[in-house]
Amino acid sequence: MKQSVIKILPILTVIFLQACSHQPTAHLPTSLVSASALPASNPGLDHFIAWVPTEVAQTATVAEAMVHISLQHAREQVSEELCEGQPIARGVVVEKHGPVAVRNPASMGATPAWYYRISQRPGLQGCGTESAKSTYRALESRLPAWISVTPGRTGISHTADLEISH
Repeated sequence: MKQSVIKILPILTVIFLQACSHQPTAHLPTSLVSASALPASNPGLDHFIAWVPTEVAQTATVAEAMVHISLQHAREQVSEELCEGQPIARGVVVEKHGPVAVRNPASMGATPAWYYRISQRPGLQGCGTESAKSTYRALESRLPAWISVTPGRTGISHTADLEISH
């Protein structure tokens, strides 16, 4: 029964996202935040940074859902392919920023997007013959191009103590 639910869940997710994406066009705020005005991130934390194009997600809620679904799907793929199904993520989320309507950086085309950053204590684990570094690369390669992964630098103290539960 559990296997059936696991196989059906991605299908239902795609149907839900397609339904959301076919809603009437949402209006973005008239003034988009510049990428340079976004708050700095703590270099001691892992960051999952999304610049979701507005043509992919018309609302902040859809953008946030797409990021979480994409991350979970990529984690599951890496877990199955490299780690024999063992969980790869052990970091605790300490901060979320966004989604915020922005004009992404010029290097990305300066187009309207939803900026969403999830920051967590470092905790992506390697497994078997895989190092944590190769696990981060494997995870990022399975994410949409508009999501990047920035591992935290070791030896940096964590100033954020707030834990966010889901």
